[in-house]
Amino acid sequence: MLARRHVLALSLWMAAHVVGCASEGIDVSTTFDPLTRFPAQASYVWDEAASQLPDDPRINQMDTDSLIREAANAEFAARGYRLATSGSANYRLSYDLAVHTWYGPDNSSSLGSLSLWLADASTKRRVWMGYVRAEVLVGLSREERLTRMRGAMARLLEKFPPAQRGD
Repeated sequence: MLARRHVLALSLWMAAHVVGCASEGIDVSTTFDPLTRFPAQASYVWDEAASQLPDDPRINQMDTDSLIREAANAEFAARGYRLATSGSANYRLSYDLAVHTWYGPDNSSSLGSLSLWLADASTKRRVWMGYVRAEVLVGLSREERLTRMRGAMARLLEKFPPAQRGD
């Protein structure tokens, strides 16, 4: 049974590694509600209750929450979506970060999965979802991590806001 789990973990690691090798080791995908009209400009707030980091003190030590928010805020702003500092907003933005680690006989590897969700503020319905997967690189400085996160967010939001048919 233990050998079977190791084979499965190794297979998953290999699949993730192959996927992660494409385009600088960062794999992205998005989906959206096709019935939602996305305006060229809008506002959002962070949904504190819905955003989640793994319960791991090492993640907090790397200032991961502020890196995610800083990179997302910059990329959304570049696309006309601004963080609301007061009052109401059109959308609520949240994320979920998970880290999966595989251990082998000679080394280990960690794959980070970041889910980013944009929900309509009035209906609370998710209208856009983005997913990023990449190998976790240890030993990077904060600036290197921020640069990598900004690159991932830029790729993730490359086609945001989504264009609907007839637009």
